[in-house]
Amino acid sequence: MVLSLVFMTASNFAHATQLQPWELKHQQLQQQRDVVFACLEEVHAALVARAQDEAPALLIRLSLDAPQTRASGYGLLPVIRDDVPHSAVVPTQTFYSLKWLEERFVKEFQKAIKLARQVPDAVEIEPLVTSFEQSLKQLRNLEDNLDYHEQWQNAVVRSPVYFRNKNKLVALARQMNMLITNNESPQRVAELREQLVQSVASFRSTSGLSILSLNEGQKVLPVTVCTDIEDQNFLQDFHAGVQEAFTRSSPARAHRFSVDLKWRMIKADILYLNGAPDHGTRISMDEHRALFEDCPLVLTTGASSTSAMVGDRIFLGTEPVSRRTLAHEFGHLLGFEDAYLRGYDGEPGDDYGVIVVEWTGLTADLMGDSARGRVNEVMIAALITAYDESVLE
Repeated sequence: MVLSLVFMTASNFAHATQLQPWELKHQQLQQQRDVVFACLEEVHAALVARAQDEAPALLIRLSLDAPQTRASGYGLLPVIRDDVPHSAVVPTQTFYSLKWLEERFVKEFQKAIKLARQVPDAVEIEPLVTSFEQSLKQLRNLEDNLDYHEQWQNAVVRSPVYFRNKNKLVALARQMNMLITNNESPQRVAELREQLVQSVASFRSTSGLSILSLNEGQKVLPVTVCTDIEDQNFLQDFHAGVQEAFTRSSPARAHRFSVDLKWRMIKADILYLNGAPDHGTRISMDEHRALFEDCPLVLTTGASSTSAMVGDRIFLGTEPVSRRTLAHEFGHLLGFEDAYLRGYDGEPGDDYGVIVVEWTGLTADLMGDSARGRVNEVMIAALITAYDESVLE
């Protein structure tokens, strides 16, 4: 067994003096992840041996993939997961901390060791398989959290002024939430909410979009997006997410409004006349975007994480996304800014770096909560006002 394995400490990386303290801690946590996985590997081998003799039907539940940093690069697409059910959207503060991750990895290691000790002697095997599945799933979640934290620690270091300004808004969100929690000063809550919405949830129209007014008052917004993605299943899922979120929303039906999303395919060998990059190749996203000439709106791959620029493009990373989240990103092409807020506590030079702070639900719509929010009356009204020429007249 791997009982002799111990977690690495920051001193193991002392030679890497060019790294920031949080980067040393991040490397340490990657080592801790590997130790947890090594223990689960031995649990897996022991469970497989027992299942082969005692319960062959359980073998299908004993799959094991090595943990690794999620690959990203040109041509790689995210897995599309199921949407979560719609629910009430309320202001919610979420923290992402390397200190918390360190504590979680210790707990997962302890759980893995305990499970390893139980496997030889436990009478029933199925509860052991269930515990193994849960531990492996939790390890995968921690891996995602580790990748996410690295992304935003780097962002804070690269853009200090931007995030200091965001921290001022974080303070306002906390003040508003405290008043809501204590059921105090509804008028002040309304003022703070309006101030936050104006700061983080602005709308600016996208050049070239215009609503077509058809028979019986139907309003159709044609949107053509250039893409080099040739996976038709992915494009169909993206299209379905947009239709479900926008066209089938109650406000859109009430206004007889719909979005007509069409893809303009530009294959990689057209973009790259001297040969397209291999799948998984790291590329300059700005240079890649520039290759889409005469394309106001673009959907493409190659980013380290999924992001969008209002009225311009969507860059896809490889972290799993839902159809509703893709519709949220599409909302940026239509002119909507994010209505959530990201800042931080602490300082980048601290031993664990910053604690990433996220506020969602500042508005109760798709742009305020990409997982649970809906396209609402305000969003549809903004689109009609911006793009219906008959309204403008």
